[in-house]
Amino acid sequence: MPRRIVLATLGSLGDLHPFIAIALRLKAHGHEPVIATSPNFRQNVTAAGIGFHAVGPDPDCIMRDLGMDLALFGRAVMRDTMVILEGAVFPYLQQMYDDLLPVVDGAALVLSSSLLYSARFAAERLGVPQMAVVLQPMVFVSAYDPPAISPAPWLAPLLVKLGPRATRAVYARAKTIATRRAGPLYAFRRHLGLPDSSSDPLFEGQFSLHGTFAVYSSLLGSVQPDYPPNTLVSGFAFYDGNVTPALDPELEDFLASGPPPLVFTLGSFAVEFADDFYRTGLAAASELGLRVVALTGPQHSESYRQYRTSTTYIGGYAPYSLLLPRAQAVIHHGGIGTLGQALRAGKPQLVVPLLTDQFDNAARAVRLGVARTISRSRYTTRRVTAEMRRLLEDPSFAARAAEVGALISSDQGAEQIAQAIDKFFGQPANSR
Repeated sequence: MPRRIVLATLGSLGDLHPFIAIALRLKAHGHEPVIATSPNFRQNVTAAGIGFHAVGPDPDCIMRDLGMDLALFGRAVMRDTMVILEGAVFPYLQQMYDDLLPVVDGAALVLSSSLLYSARFAAERLGVPQMAVVLQPMVFVSAYDPPAISPAPWLAPLLVKLGPRATRAVYARAKTIATRRAGPLYAFRRHLGLPDSSSDPLFEGQFSLHGTFAVYSSLLGSVQPDYPPNTLVSGFAFYDGNVTPALDPELEDFLASGPPPLVFTLGSFAVEFADDFYRTGLAAASELGLRVVALTGPQHSESYRQYRTSTTYIGGYAPYSLLLPRAQAVIHHGGIGTLGQALRAGKPQLVVPLLTDQFDNAARAVRLGVARTISRSRYTTRRVTAEMRRLLEDPSFAARAAEVGALISSDQGAEQIAQAIDKFFGQPANSR
């Protein structure tokens, strides 16, 4: 009998796609993966041939409860990261837990993402082994590799100089502030009758002694002394939807009609509060005399149609794995999924972080020598033009990006995780 493995995640497509990649490799190894996630991702999961289980309300329901749309929600998160938990996670802990119990019951293993606390609680309550899946280095909050934080970009370099002891003291204060706002999480754990733990559920409690998978390249961050035991930096687990052999014919014709373009993209969530990201980018590209592909999201492409010219392609979506290798450079928000695809494509990047982990992802790309970064408040035509000119005229960026791309193209994160899970069970499911 195949072992049922539940892969539980919340978030955007950047959060979902690595789980689909892992599920596909687990299936190839003879396991029975089931992805438990938001109802709106049913088609994405089932189209990949993976079992699906709905968890919690869909984003439209959450936005109705909050009395806002995704654009307002995104801007609120830009101001205060805890809004994600207080608005979209904590109010639904019980609902998500109840939804998860049937699929977790009898499972051989649960793989859970950082935000889906209810999956860890359900696994603990039912005695099912659980492993953590971490998509960004920032989640580990390492005192040896301090993450860049949006309100204080100068802090991480300072903490590196001060050392781990001082960094831990700073983190302790920040964690105290966060835990004061996470009362619903602790109350819910007590409500379930789960035993007290020395691991804070909001932070280190998300990890597992059974194993933690850091699903990104070791070029972005390696295992540190304060990482949880049994952490594996697996490399990226790439999945780009049901990729067809070719791009949309209109986009293909555009790419073939001239030199490689700049690609502007904000992933699947930040497009909801793009503001002037695309308009400013198009103006900067015009100043530089460069061609552009702007991916504005399927729901917004019509509103940008007026900007379409012989040198500017406006589209809703395109598979990164097919598009980005044909770009001259990529301008994006720093979401880990977009960053990974741009790194794999081997292209220089200008990163404009907006929220949460994106600031740290941008800082790591800059340290790799493949990117420049600019704050959202300084994203003007003049500044973007200057940054792009520097990025494109300095050959070291293109050379380093190509070098990094060659290394990351060999990442087999999903396969590494499938092999580690086989080892956990003692043998592959398809060898029984």
